[in-house]
Amino acid sequence: MKISAMIKRIVKFITFTDIPIRQKLIIFAAAGIGWFVVIALIGLLAMKYVSYASSELTDNIVPQIQTGQKVVIMIRGANVSASNIVIHDEEEVIMENANRARLLADRASAALTSLLEGGVIKDYSDLTGELIDEFKVHAIKGDLRSERYISEALTGSIHLREVLDDLAALKMQAVEGGSVSPGDRYLLMQTFDEYNNAAVSLVTTLGKFSAHISTIQKTYNKNIKTVLYQAMVLVIAIGFVAVTLLAVFSFFLKRSMTKPLKAITEQIKGLSEGEVDLSKQITVGSKDEIAELSSSFNTLMHTIHDMNTYKKVIEEDDTMEDVYNRMSKVFFENLGLDDVSIYEVSNINKSMKLINSPYSREHVCCNKEILINSNMCRARKTGHTVSSMIYPEICKQFLLAPEKYHVCIPLIVGATIGGVVQIQFEKMQDEEKQKEVPILNSACIVRQVSKAEQYIKESSAVIEAKRLTDALRDSAVRDQMTGLYNRRFLEEYVETLIANVMRNGTQLGLLMCDLDYFKEVNDKYGHDVGDAVLKESASVIAKNARTADLVIRFGGEEFLVIINDAKDGDAQEVAERIRKKTEHTKVKTNSGIIQKTISIGYSEFPKDTQNFWEAIKYADIALYKAKETGRNQVMRFDKEMWSKDAY
Repeated sequence: MKISAMIKRIVKFITFTDIPIRQKLIIFAAAGIGWFVVIALIGLLAMKYVSYASSELTDNIVPQIQTGQKVVIMIRGANVSASNIVIHDEEEVIMENANRARLLADRASAALTSLLEGGVIKDYSDLTGELIDEFKVHAIKGDLRSERYISEALTGSIHLREVLDDLAALKMQAVEGGSVSPGDRYLLMQTFDEYNNAAVSLVTTLGKFSAHISTIQKTYNKNIKTVLYQAMVLVIAIGFVAVTLLAVFSFFLKRSMTKPLKAITEQIKGLSEGEVDLSKQITVGSKDEIAELSSSFNTLMHTIHDMNTYKKVIEEDDTMEDVYNRMSKVFFENLGLDDVSIYEVSNINKSMKLINSPYSREHVCCNKEILINSNMCRARKTGHTVSSMIYPEICKQFLLAPEKYHVCIPLIVGATIGGVVQIQFEKMQDEEKQKEVPILNSACIVRQVSKAEQYIKESSAVIEAKRLTDALRDSAVRDQMTGLYNRRFLEEYVETLIANVMRNGTQLGLLMCDLDYFKEVNDKYGHDVGDAVLKESASVIAKNARTADLVIRFGGEEFLVIINDAKDGDAQEVAERIRKKTEHTKVKTNSGIIQKTISIGYSEFPKDTQNFWEAIKYADIALYKAKETGRNQVMRFDKEMWSKDAY
């Protein structure tokens, strides 16, 4: 386990998993620049060495080789002149060759001296005396072998000059005597042999020097090639390593960012379609902004799921008491709010009453006059949240202000205030700041109150529907035969419905349903069978509508289904469900089994029109169009269907 954990830490360190994205990108860019800098440095060092080696070759080695070659040429020229001295007997020729040989020998000595001490090498033409080449040579330093060769060569050139003078003098002496005795000739040839030996020795020494310098030149050339090859290999290797590491890091960086973002996108898509799938939790191994975003999104999904679950549960509760108990329980168990009071406002006489539940306060903490006159309650009167944490003693009716803070949230039902939820928090004394503060952290309280407001908002539509239902029980707004709401109900509560739609910015789906060929049932089987078919059809429609939707017997065999808070496609979905279920429903009667189909036309308010009754008329027009085009189908109203002449 320790090794595994260590490996994971190393991987996270290498891939920079646990650092912010901004730092990841900076490190990524810095790493890329760093690799390029390393490659550039290698190339720069290689070029610097090549430049140095080339400079050595150009400034030192090549001039030294050229100087050695020119000295050899000079010596060979002097040898030719020395041979002419021996061969010819004319004084003029002897003097001319002697002077030329001396000049070449002196130039050779001067060139060798320049090699040792540094200087300018000048090469003149033997025939015209014109300068044909001039270059600078640096003194030989540090190369003992080269110094030894040049020193020996310089000594040899000086000796060669001395032997040349002796040879010229002997020849002139022999020529001036008129005849050359065998002894003089022997001495002359002996001197000439000495000259040749000195010249050969000098050329040999210079040859050794040239060979040595050539070896140095080859070494430089070889080193240049080696350095260039090594630089190329290093650049390729480092480039490969850099590209590999950058590619690996890019992969981890991309995966750490795109994977959770893709998961979030999929969850948002599902959420937009009304699906909350908590099984698809977004897990991120890093500790960066993406991880924080994923964690926050998971929390949001849990909140939405909890809200949806809560709404579905209270929609299925039977009574208002069950809804209030459920709300109190959520405040207590989910939000940790253990001091909550729920007041219900009566729409008849504007009084208030405290709702008692196992999870809420049983005693009124405000002036009891508010129970008689709810307008004394600030939250009830203004319709806004009232908080003594923001403004101390904001409400005069709250009696526990010295000991507690309170937040009162209005419960808006339809276009009116249907109740007030009061949340209380203990106070404590902050000795350092000498003031009273909530016993809980203020940021935590803000989050709790915010979530409580969300639960209250989700409860409003359900409370509204249930309060309407309760109101219906006390009035003759139900069809006696089918048990559905009747047209009177719609006429009495249409303003509440419209106000709720306008306030919340939602829309209603209006489904006008009519049984196909229902008159034939009455004509063929009688009204008793017709009534049985109507009852069963009404039951099918009610069961296949949603819990929050309203089903009304509009008249005869016509039914109106009002889809509350309808999203795009909801009306079509409910209508098709009703149509299919009706088509497959078998009604058992004394006359046998009867199956009927149903035609449905629908419109959307206020999307199609701002007039509610006109929207119902549109749904009715779509219904008749569905019957005209074959029956047993769902048809949405379209403006092209409207014809005042026809309808």
